[in-house]
Amino acid sequence: MSASDSLWLVFGASGYVGRNMVPHLVAQGRRVRAAARRLSAMEAEGWQGVDQMRADALDPATLGPALAGVEVAFYLVHSMGGGRGFPARR
Repeated sequence: MSASDSLWLVFGASGYVGRNMVPHLVAQGRRVRAAARRLSAMEAEGWQGVDQMRADALDPATLGPALAGVEVAFYLVHSMGGGRGFPARR
């Protein structure tokens, strides 16, 4: 398998970094899977040739399908939406 054949996952693809990383990887000829909690946010980007799926870091049932066949994964999810105490969490 060549590097361009491997599947790369951008988890958190609807966020600022993810929305910029996905087209960058596609432009490099990478096979990309984009995952986020809200599928509609990614669909609005109009990415061509990108496998888009709903996945939530807090829902373990969605993680297996998102990671299936993936060789490289970028985890661009933060915990700021988790409420008070964000700075204390690690």
